[in-house]
Amino acid sequence: MFRALEAYLSTVGSGLKGLTRRRRLTLLRELETHLLDEAEARGIDSESAMSAMLSEKEHPTVLAEELTAGEGQDANHRSGTALAAGMIIGLATGSHMWFEGWRWYICLAFAAAQGLAVGTGYFWARRYWLRLDPWARIAVAVLLTSLLSIPLGFTTHHGFKPTRLLYGAYTGFLLERHSQERPLWQTFLEPVVFTAFMFAIETGFLGRIRFQWWQVPLELSFNATVLISVMLAQRLRRVLAERWVLTPREQEG
Repeated sequence: MFRALEAYLSTVGSGLKGLTRRRRLTLLRELETHLLDEAEARGIDSESAMSAMLSEKEHPTVLAEELTAGEGQDANHRSGTALAAGMIIGLATGSHMWFEGWRWYICLAFAAAQGLAVGTGYFWARRYWLRLDPWARIAVAVLLTSLLSIPLGFTTHHGFKPTRLLYGAYTGFLLERHSQERPLWQTFLEPVVFTAFMFAIETGFLGRIRFQWWQVPLELSFNATVLISVMLAQRLRRVLAERWVLTPREQEG
């Protein structure tokens, strides 16, 4: 947590008069998340850079008045952003399965579960673990998306398939991992490693399927599609965060 951001939030909080304590905490949490999202998008990692960014913003007391007047808009914006980002993931994965020849209802169910349950659920909940260190954030994200992906287990022709939950965990890992820019070699390596892991689980540990080389490109392309959709969803989230209420003063009317 940046000290400059703490001071900024404290001043805003003192100006949120007439609201219940619970509502003040909710607004401050939403504000903190938006500012951290913008800081991530701008690559800010030092106190001086954060102070410079905050100096571009509205004065905390003025912002507190605006938040009090239109307190519901911020939550609606975050919900809409989470929904749009999740839809990108669902549309990409569902479309890929369609092109592979899966039944339309399986594709639709997978897209809804992967996009809305896993993707949107992640973006809605992420603000609760932003203060953790990077690896702890990844662990929490993987655990949460694994639980949220339980509906994915039913997107098969024959009952519940628990290995489907691994796709949810993989998506959560990528979402948290790519919340910041990553080296290109890591980006290329992630779907390859996960593809190898899935084959090891399915053919070696569980013995569900017989390994065949022609299946490798299909699995790899699907996992790469998940990665690309995650990166697009993160990009959309950052763009929307940058363009929300907290714009630099010189850009105002």
